Amino acid sequence: MKKQDSGKSRLFFIEFLIVLFFFLIIGTVCLRVFAASHKITRNADALAHAQSTAASIAEVLEAGESFEDSFPEAVLTSETSNDQEPIYEKLYEISYDSDLTVCGSDAAFYTLTVSLSEEDNNQTAQISFTDRTGENLYDLTVTLHQPLTREEALS
Repeated sequence: MKKQDSGKSRLFFIEFLIVLFFFLIIGTVCLRVFAASHKITRNADALAHAQSTAASIAEVLEAGESFEDSFPEAVLTSETSNDQEPIYEKLYEISYDSDLTVCGSDAAFYTLTVSLSEEDNNQTAQISFTDRTGENLYDLTVTLHQPLTREEALS
């Protein structure tokens, strides 16, 4: 009688190990699925933020407002001017951490770069949003024509 009980307990133990192994595999698969969905959600949030911020910048420029006044968190990284041609260019950067909050450039997870250039009566803004690996998430180019004033047209 004891031999049958030990055989049943071994069978139960083997069955228990098989069930445990099955749940371990299912748990691993579920964990990978949840991790992948979290990454997709984070990328979608970053893309939505990039589109919203780029649209805001375009609207500020279209309204003729000062970029520096509307986005005080922007850091001017370079400024060039050409005396031979009427070209003027400024390059701004805004750094964001992983939660898409403005931070310093040393802790930047995402970077928004805005290149403003003026040539004749056209103002062009190149807006790009990149992550810390340098992968470009979003680009927007805006060109605005500044009409001549009456005095400028007559001179």
